[in-house]
Amino acid sequence: MFAKFLIQVYTFLVMKHISKKKVKIVATLGPASGSADMIKALAKEGVNVFRINMSHCPKPEVLERVKRIRAVERELGVPLSIMGDLMGPKIRIGDVEPGTELAVGGEICIGAKAVRGTAKEISLNFPTILKSLKAGNEIYIGDGQIKLIVKKTIPGGVLATVAVGGPLLSRKGFSAHGMTLKHMALTKKDREDTATLIEAGADAIAISFVQGPKDVEAIRNLLPKKNPPFLLAKIETQSGVDHADKILDVADGLMVARGDLGLSVPMADVPHIQKRLIALCLKRAKPVVTATQMLDSMASRPIPTRAEVTDVANAILDGTDGVMLSDETATGKFPVEVIRTMVSIIERATSEIGKRYFPEDTSIAGAIGASVVRVAEQIGAKLIVVMTEKGVTARRIARHRHMQPIIALSPHLETLRRLNFSWGVYGYRVPVMKSADDLLLQTKKIAKANDIMSLKEGDLFVVSASIPFGGASGTTNLALAQKV
Repeated sequence: MFAKFLIQVYTFLVMKHISKKKVKIVATLGPASGSADMIKALAKEGVNVFRINMSHCPKPEVLERVKRIRAVERELGVPLSIMGDLMGPKIRIGDVEPGTELAVGGEICIGAKAVRGTAKEISLNFPTILKSLKAGNEIYIGDGQIKLIVKKTIPGGVLATVAVGGPLLSRKGFSAHGMTLKHMALTKKDREDTATLIEAGADAIAISFVQGPKDVEAIRNLLPKKNPPFLLAKIETQSGVDHADKILDVADGLMVARGDLGLSVPMADVPHIQKRLIALCLKRAKPVVTATQMLDSMASRPIPTRAEVTDVANAILDGTDGVMLSDETATGKFPVEVIRTMVSIIERATSEIGKRYFPEDTSIAGAIGASVVRVAEQIGAKLIVVMTEKGVTARRIARHRHMQPIIALSPHLETLRRLNFSWGVYGYRVPVMKSADDLLLQTKKIAKANDIMSLKEGDLFVVSASIPFGGASGTTNLALAQKV
């Protein structure tokens, strides 16, 4: 049994994709990447989390994709995570007469009453948001192709002036600076899709258009009590930005969803909001994923723009735990090349990251986590090993951005999959440890089997665990320095 365990450990640690890459990659599945062969190829190149966009994926397809990912996970012998991304209360205009064009300078009424849209009048699927608009608000239709300026409020809606015109198409997205969606985050579709993701065994759920903590709690109330999916709150409105701290009280992490965010707030504010949200998550030891148009041009060409490379690198330097790819892997022509490019940017950018320490965390686990990092730095440890039940301590260690690998050992595969969202942590499933001696023995065996980390006899590593073994989550109270 023990020999079999060592063989599994060796296989896990010498896989090509267990590299020095610290930042985790979330890749969206779609027509270009949904096959079993492509999922395997992307995982081997460095994808940690596979995203299923519930806006475009019916239940049978969700179940089939999850089945393929789990098969690849078993074949490669490493944890792969599955994240379902809920559609949320997407605001859209109604049906529009074919051939409708909006001319610059024209006026258009946006009303609560359902109508077939024309150049003079349109309606919305969530008309209650019109009450939050006022004169001067900027409105964007689609991905910003059409821009309107609210002129004044009128009974049952608003009157707007066309600032940027063009073809007006049915059911296009509708965004506005200052628009709020009070208590609307849980739609019927979100409820049904959440049930599908629970049935499929998804590891994480991303909640769209989160305005405040109640939106997260509405989804959490649908989850099973045992091993519930990890909840990421997508921040893509001004209200979400304003309430991010309270949202993080109930969410397991955040996603900086820059696409819709850039339509809901002034575009020039997005980089600063990104930095603030990442800093907040670092402080709270919760993961953050930066998303949208990271390598967008690679959907149609094999190399990125210089601006995209700089954008990705800056998100990494800000401290993001993960980066997400959307069209690049879902429908793009070069999904494998995209992952290779992302890995190269990650490896170069992380070499420039400075250490971060957070002395304000006075909890026992927080203090132990900081101590582990300091000890590892001072003694020149080549590896940090953490025995974890729920991943709490591993995340507290990871937020310090120590440059040496962090190996998380847990008997729970669900914990290891959740740690795929955390910077620099690589998980491995082990039997329940009975004692510190057992933990140290197996850790040394793992370290010796690890060719990629180039450990040799006499190298130091630091181990973090809880005594007694099998204690409650977050009760870490032990740090040991050992030689290989």
